[in-house]
Amino acid sequence: HSGCSRIEVDVARQDDVVQLTVRDDGRGGAAPTGQGILGMAARSRRLGGTFEAVSPDGGPTAITVRIPTGEQR
Repeated sequence: HSGCSRIEVDVARQDDVVQLTVRDDGRGGAAPTGQGILGMAARSRRLGGTFEAVSPDGGPTAITVRIPTGEQR
């Protein structure tokens, strides 16, 4: 839906948290109350994590999810 030509996916672990960030160069404007965004946010929270979506009109869009692993390093 974004019309993007490029997407980046970053996964990193710091201590007991895994962070996933997905960025694209699309048109932005993802509706914060849309079912896709709400569903991703709900699943993140069910795992004890956080969810952030930044998608201004004109783009770009970035989604960041942080999920605790339950393990200490």
